[in-house]
Amino acid sequence: MKTFFLIEFALQNQSSVPKEGMRFWVLWLLLSVILLLVFFIFLREKRLRQRLNLFFSRAKRGFIKSRLQARLKKENLKKAELIRELGEETRKQGISVEESKDIDAELKTLEDNMNTSQEEMKEMGSQIEMFNNQLEETSKKHEGQIKEKETEIEPYIEKLTKTKEKEKLVELDLIKKQNDIEEGEKKLKAAGKEAKEIEKNAELSEEEKRTQGKEAEEKIRNLGKEKEKTQNELEGLREERPALEKEIKNLHRRINDCERTMKQIEKDKKEQTRKFQKEIKELKKSKQKVQKKIEELAQQKEPLFESLGKIIDEVRVQHNKLAIFYSQIDRTNKNIQEIETNIQNL
Repeated sequence: MKTFFLIEFALQNQSSVPKEGMRFWVLWLLLSVILLLVFFIFLREKRLRQRLNLFFSRAKRGFIKSRLQARLKKENLKKAELIRELGEETRKQGISVEESKDIDAELKTLEDNMNTSQEEMKEMGSQIEMFNNQLEETSKKHEGQIKEKETEIEPYIEKLTKTKEKEKLVELDLIKKQNDIEEGEKKLKAAGKEAKEIEKNAELSEEEKRTQGKEAEEKIRNLGKEKEKTQNELEGLREERPALEKEIKNLHRRINDCERTMKQIEKDKKEQTRKFQKEIKELKKSKQKVQKKIEELAQQKEPLFESLGKIIDEVRVQHNKLAIFYSQIDRTNKNIQEIETNIQNL
């Protein structure tokens, strides 16, 4: 009650100060005085102090207990792991006692199954490696065959290109020679007409007719020879064209044969690749199944190792490899006992 009046008095004093003139530090000073008064009152109230002390004491014990329980859980897990490792080491060293015969028999069955599965995995691994090697060899073989055919077909393609160009030139020459012959025939006809006109020309003397007639005959002979030469060249070109067409046909056939062979090689390569990849895929799937089986067998061994470890921990078979585990287990047991005692004493 006294505290209430003091706080009320302080608040009234605070409110009586004009708001415009109140400084910020004055507000904090008044608040500090109030808190100080509350603190002194708390020191005088014994029952309140006891309740607060009891509350904090319980909270502290709860916190300590939680930490101890966490440590206890950790030590128990550590002990369980040490017991399991003790059982595993016991099995590894081939140590057996009367109490563990049934466990030893179960472990042996699991180990035999694991060994069988591991042999299966090893065999599958060898088969996968073999198929991978065969796939690589087959791919190299087919790639080599394709390269050989590419080398073989290259000169045929080059020769075909040149032969087609030559055929085109021959065609142009044929047209030109044909035009030359037609033009020569026109010139011969004109020369013949000119010779006749010379003979019929009454204005010319005999000597002039003879001279111009010889010139006209010479011109006709030259035109005839030129026509005959062009005709022979035309016949030669006509004879050359079928040979070129035949050669082009043969080159096309060889190129097509090479391309068909290359396509067949590509097809064989794809089929072989698909075949090997299928085998490898199936083996990998089987290998994964066996690996999963081995993992399951290993998991089945864990509780057996733990049971064997408990038996050996009780029997305490004398062995150098096991002595290390005994000392670690003893230390852990001591820690567990101390923690449990501390929890009980809280």
